[in-house]
Amino acid sequence: MSDWLQDEQVRATIPQVEASMLDAVASDQPGFKEIAHWLIGAGGKRLRPILLLLTARSLTDTEGRKRAIQAAAAVEMIHVASLYHDDVMDRAELRRGAESVNRRWSSPIASFAGTFILARAINLLESISPKASELAGKHCAALCLGQLREAENAYNADWTIEEHLEMLEGKTAELFVLAASLGAMLADVSDQDRDALITYSKCLGLAFQLRDDVLDYIASSAELGKGSASDLREGAYTMPVLLCLGQNGQAADELRARLRLAEMQDADISRAVEIIRNSGAVEATEQLARDKSEAAVQVISGLDDHVLRASLANLARLSVERRA
Repeated sequence: MSDWLQDEQVRATIPQVEASMLDAVASDQPGFKEIAHWLIGAGGKRLRPILLLLTARSLTDTEGRKRAIQAAAAVEMIHVASLYHDDVMDRAELRRGAESVNRRWSSPIASFAGTFILARAINLLESISPKASELAGKHCAALCLGQLREAENAYNADWTIEEHLEMLEGKTAELFVLAASLGAMLADVSDQDRDALITYSKCLGLAFQLRDDVLDYIASSAELGKGSASDLREGAYTMPVLLCLGQNGQAADELRARLRLAEMQDADISRAVEIIRNSGAVEATEQLARDKSEAAVQVISGLDDHVLRASLANLARLSVERRA
């Protein structure tokens, strides 16, 4: 864990969160352990559980900390479950630098495993409180609607920036909001602080996703742990694509023509990526990500807890500086 996380207790708790995740997906089904553990054991940034633990850091009693750890594990399990399903939808072959579950086993197995992990996450939250599982249901539904909206707009070169950002709020930001909402609920923070944390989390989620979209054009496949330009290949036009298409001029016209091809060959993909990189759209997306990051920092400026405030500010800035 990097030095940005100033809360030593949260830093020390992450291994307990990971152990809780592994316990929650335990099964007697022969051979299933490896499948369920595949992405959990592959590591990850653990940003969502860290966010939850930070928002619940005022809890000092043993039982309260235990509930926070379980909730953090559940939120990360929901995220992992979504990755299993994402890889099936995208026919991805790599995830976190290793074979995706659908590649190593099959798409049906990946789908069932993802659903199993999601069900166990909801079970874990239900054991904390009905309100916790109710929150998860609400935000998971919003996540699914965001993913559905993206799928419905595959290959849509006329999608507006505003519509795209609304989709990202569901697809990515909702799980960050769930993490903050659960942490705030468990710690019983004030309404004012809860609202600030929720707004922060929405801005953080957008900044994180926009940085992901930038990395697809500036990072290598090895850094990303997945194929580069993968979204472009699948017709999921991200912010750099839409910003480039929104320009007036030859670059936008050529990109639009390439995207209209019935079947894009590798050379077409390479040229499309080159057009986007040369258009300034990647830099514009970077700036938009930084704007969302700074908005996140500003909204928590009134929090009294200086360690929480500093860690959250560092997290927001880290989200737009990372290379993977």
